Amino acid sequence: MKRGRPLGCLSGTALVAALLAVAGVAAAAAASGNGIFSPGPLNAEAGPSPHGDIRRHADLARQCDRCHPSLLSGERMGDRCLDCHVEVSEEIASERGLHRGFATPANCRACHTEHKGSTASLTRANISGFPHERSGFFLWTHPMYLDGGGFTCADCHPRSLREFQSDTCYACHFQLDPSYTVQHRATFGLECLECHDGIDTFGDTFHHDVGPFHLEGRHAEIECVFCHQGGKTLEDLRRTPTACLGCHLARDIHEGRLGSDCGECHSADGWGSARLDHGRTRFALTGLHLSVPCEACHVGRQWVGVGLTCAACHSGEDRHGGQFLQDCDACHATSGWGDLHFDHGSTRFPLTFSHATTACSACHPGGRYVGTPSTCEGCHLPEDAHGGRFGQQCGACHRPTRWSDATFDHNLARFRLTGAHTRTACTACHTSGGFAGTPMACSACHGRPSSHGSAFSGECSACHSTAAWRPASFNGPHSFPMNHGGAGGSCGRCHPSGLMEYTCYTCHNAGEMQDKHKEIGGFSSSCTRCHASGEEGDDD
Repeated sequence: MKRGRPLGCLSGTALVAALLAVAGVAAAAAASGNGIFSPGPLNAEAGPSPHGDIRRHADLARQCDRCHPSLLSGERMGDRCLDCHVEVSEEIASERGLHRGFATPANCRACHTEHKGSTASLTRANISGFPHERSGFFLWTHPMYLDGGGFTCADCHPRSLREFQSDTCYACHFQLDPSYTVQHRATFGLECLECHDGIDTFGDTFHHDVGPFHLEGRHAEIECVFCHQGGKTLEDLRRTPTACLGCHLARDIHEGRLGSDCGECHSADGWGSARLDHGRTRFALTGLHLSVPCEACHVGRQWVGVGLTCAACHSGEDRHGGQFLQDCDACHATSGWGDLHFDHGSTRFPLTFSHATTACSACHPGGRYVGTPSTCEGCHLPEDAHGGRFGQQCGACHRPTRWSDATFDHNLARFRLTGAHTRTACTACHTSGGFAGTPMACSACHGRPSSHGSAFSGECSACHSTAAWRPASFNGPHSFPMNHGGAGGSCGRCHPSGLMEYTCYTCHNAGEMQDKHKEIGGFSSSCTRCHASGEEGDDD
């Protein structure tokens, strides 16, 4: 039989040796409770709160699986840590306390260690990577002491990392500035972390401009305590009133009469630098009012309730004796009493033409304005060249330009002018300058001499028109109809002796008529007694 190649580590002898070694290790582990795998003893110092029957890590000796889960279980060692350290688990879940914001089951060993001995610290000596800002306090301004030495955790947490004594800050800062530290402690107490976060967000470098109340003028010069009295926490500081009266109510010399916003008049430069913008009030200052001392209107420093009308201040200067109901500014400007801007057009008597250039005193003698007559005769009666014959309505003929500019419209009178009347001189009808009471009948002007005598009643218009006397067309009342064409349109054919007398015999032969009417008793020449309509058959 040909010999093969050697098996090496997989030879029968090697395999038997390996099995014996494994069995030996297992026997040793069983005998020592897995102690042969431990890198060192567990910490034997008792913790603040026991977990069941376990008061210290050393109580877990030979129970490695209590902290080290099987690789096949899917758990992490950190999960086992948090099963016992419930307070740490709560800090992680609630994001409060020492472990908030950064600790997880996967990074416990970044800060904590074990198997270093029964008295060894469970926290690594060098935790420079610890995110202290997650605790709410930054270490950026605490890199090292003034003497050059660096800070360690024990400098601020001498007994436990979970504990911080409020007087720790005081002891250190007293060495830096004793007087300020004593004053600051007396004002705000020892709970430094209520306001300070290690980067002086609310410390010496705090700038009020980042908040809602900017410090200006005198406010920037005073100590914080004057506004933040009794403030012990950050919330106390934030609740400090920002309204002026929150601090200055006791010194309000106006006693609340001007409201609560002092900044409307005063600035942070001081109370004496008050500057009121009167334009923001109900009474803007213009003209001479701008140079008047405040006390002239605000007597006795009365700032509210002061009258807004001119009369409230100037009643003693009223040269009109109270004639006007409206306020002075209806006519006067604040630039001076002589600066008038009265609009007469807003009254019942607008000024036009010559009236607009007439001096006020001509119509308002003695400064009398109320009750001034608005009729023409109220001012011009002594100038009436007509002696009152036209009544008192001068405006019916005259305009306010000048007296000679008369434009009387006869159509507005009871006697309208037509025809030849429009070309007749006024004095032909209005003799001796008389206008009122002029008669309107035709006969008043045309009755003497009359070619008709007393034949008609004087109503010339019954036959005549205003265009001319002739031709005339009789259209007046008549008992005999005007239907005799044979008259040829001549009145004298029927009225040879006068218009009041007539005869039919001019056309009708008298003999024939006598002969024709011989059977009619009492027949006479009064033909119209039987022939009222002028017809032959019209008889009784």
